[in-house]
Amino acid sequence: MAKVNIRPDQDERFIYTAHRHWVALLIRCLIPTLVGLLAIGIFVSRAFNREPDFFGQAPPLFDPLNIFLFVSVLVTIGILAYIWFDWRNDHLIVSNKRIIHEDRTLWLSYIYETIPLEQIQNVNVRIENIFQYTLKYGRIEIQAAGPTEPIVFLRVECPTDVQRQILGEVQREKRNQERRYLEATVAHRIDPNVPSPAVQPLPIYQRAATQQTPIQALLPFGPLIQNGIITWHRHWIVLLKNMIGPVIALLLWLLLLYAFPRVDWLDPRIEPVVLVVTLIAVGLYFYWQYEDWRNDIYILEPSKVIDVQRLPFGLYEDRREATLGVIQNVNASSPNVIARILATAM
Repeated sequence: MAKVNIRPDQDERFIYTAHRHWVALLIRCLIPTLVGLLAIGIFVSRAFNREPDFFGQAPPLFDPLNIFLFVSVLVTIGILAYIWFDWRNDHLIVSNKRIIHEDRTLWLSYIYETIPLEQIQNVNVRIENIFQYTLKYGRIEIQAAGPTEPIVFLRVECPTDVQRQILGEVQREKRNQERRYLEATVAHRIDPNVPSPAVQPLPIYQRAATQQTPIQALLPFGPLIQNGIITWHRHWIVLLKNMIGPVIALLLWLLLLYAFPRVDWLDPRIEPVVLVVTLIAVGLYFYWQYEDWRNDIYILEPSKVIDVQRLPFGLYEDRREATLGVIQNVNASSPNVIARILATAM
């Protein structure tokens, strides 16, 4: 199996890693394999049964049909390699702090789901038939407290062992929480001024800016930390995407600027007014798209998270807040290869 891409956080330890059963690979490879074998069979049969023509010359091996069959075999091999990499890169990780579902598809996409141990409410295993029971694979579903989507891992190898590992870590974490609570209560009773335990800085603190320069205020491409508050903006690729429309509008305006002196479309006295008005409209279009990108922020405070989405000129604002204590799970995904490359480069 492929190595786990996620690294433990601080004092976290990975205790158990579950993988998909080989049946999951077999099911996905079945149809491509049959198609590839059929193409190979037809190719070989046509290659060995070529009959000479009237002049006694054998027809070419790679005629159009055989070329198509050969290319089909190569494509099938590529599909099988893709399926194999996708199968081996799926993991369900049990650590001493959380459950992690990591689903990578080569460099194309990435899905990350996690639930802290203290938030886990149910761990369900489903083995649907005697075939799954004999080969020891099935479905496992991990549900957090509250109306959140569960982590579902299909065709997992030895699902009952995974369930046992998860429930064991959940019980251990609950006992540790009770012990820490009692120790903190006793320490506070003995000395009300006892300091809180030191917290190690997270990796984000090592690469985020602590002061905002004028350029960073204009183009906030990275996270900003001030007074323990971390602020994120949307990725700069979103700004580039938003600027496609204004750039097209500017090119059309330049086309008008070039065409007006050469073509009698309007009264010469009206043309400057039209150019000025349309240029102002294009400038406002640029400003609208830029402010729409800049006004969307995500804030992490010591006690809560805030998601703010605003339109320019105060036309609309959607502000959502949640305390850290009510967060049930954390999910992240990179849907395509471009997102993977840009996320790695940041």
